[in-house]
Amino acid sequence: MLNSKPFILFLKYVIPSMLGFMAISSASIIDGYFIGNYVGSVSLAAINVSLPMFNILFGFALMFAVGSSVITSKLLGESNKEEASNVFSKAFYVIVLISVSLNLLLYLNLEYILDLLNVKDELRVETLKYLPIILKFMPFLMIGITIDYFVKVDESPNLSLLALALSSVVNIVLDYTFIVKFDWGISGAAYATGISQMCILLVLLPHFFLKKGSLKLIKPKGDLQCIFNALKNGSSEFINQSSVGITILIFNYILLKTFGPLGIASFTIIGYFIAISTMASFAVSNSLQAIISKNYGAQYFDRMKSFLKLGLVSILGIEILLTLFVLITPESLINIFIKDSDIKTKEITIEFISFAWPTFIFSGLNMLSSSYLTAIQKPLYSGLVAIMRSFIFPITFIFLLPFIFGNVGIFIAVSCAEIVTFIFALRFFMQTRPSVLAKFI
Repeated sequence: MLNSKPFILFLKYVIPSMLGFMAISSASIIDGYFIGNYVGSVSLAAINVSLPMFNILFGFALMFAVGSSVITSKLLGESNKEEASNVFSKAFYVIVLISVSLNLLLYLNLEYILDLLNVKDELRVETLKYLPIILKFMPFLMIGITIDYFVKVDESPNLSLLALALSSVVNIVLDYTFIVKFDWGISGAAYATGISQMCILLVLLPHFFLKKGSLKLIKPKGDLQCIFNALKNGSSEFINQSSVGITILIFNYILLKTFGPLGIASFTIIGYFIAISTMASFAVSNSLQAIISKNYGAQYFDRMKSFLKLGLVSILGIEILLTLFVLITPESLINIFIKDSDIKTKEITIEFISFAWPTFIFSGLNMLSSSYLTAIQKPLYSGLVAIMRSFIFPITFIFLLPFIFGNVGIFIAVSCAEIVTFIFALRFFMQTRPSVLAKFI
């Protein structure tokens, strides 16, 4: 990370990361395909009802993963391997404890939670076929994703790709087997997803018991101050994910009130398109995070500039291509997820796409900014970008814009949130760009 040519190192990390995250996204999309075509739109909506809980749990995992891996990467950049392994080990044991406790708490209070969300009738029935199963497997994903960050920090991006790709393949094969062949409905999708999540952990964990890398899973030493520092530094990821969960809840409420269950199904389909865009940008940003934090520790500011330029060009290129693809062929893409008879759902989704497309481009730029700010350990700025794009502005606009533009206001709320956030993110970046950091050394 400190010596290779920037472009070569960028490709070495970004390509495996992108392929891995796109594999995860494609697995989710395949879920949508099988559920939409073999189960129905209400089941598709049930997945969207479950998303807020996933976002919060995933946010906890990312908070530990990002915050502690950045600290570990900086320590490796300073050639302090022993303390790097110590931080990694503490993060691992803490996420194991928290993931099991949180999922158990949610599992035991599921009926009460659905009452609070006002999930009733057929939608409630379908949700209860899906969510309890997922919660049983969720600790494996939370631990696996945390370890995945440390594998990349330990300079093994191809192993990360293998784990994520294998998980995707397993999910697709089991989706077909459980939903189409065994006719398990939405429960089959839950089991397929859960089992595939276990594969990530099973592939990655042995790495830390071998002699190939610098990080080892050891008996932790000292207090938990580094964990508190990691929580602070990774807080933007938790804020981002949990805020997205709350935002989805509110969007579901508005869409259910305005369009009925078909509105939520439409929002779910849009979510799949946004997921592809998000994962592509996240893969680039995520890969750069470990590289930039290590070069920041070594005070190689010119290299940091090079990596940021590569990330910016990549994200803009990817997002522009994806946007054009979605705008040119919206009906064909929507037909992947719903039956021909679901005409109303299709109409809502097409209208949604026609207004929501700026989300793709500006969300990528905001993620790059947030990842950079986390990498240089500026959690306040990173957290502000995260909460603005995932909570403050989406919630503000989803309530405000419909009064001005009617239903169109619902469709443009997310795009407006990303655009306004970008203005703030650009300002934060300019205040902390590598050339400015170099002046303080």
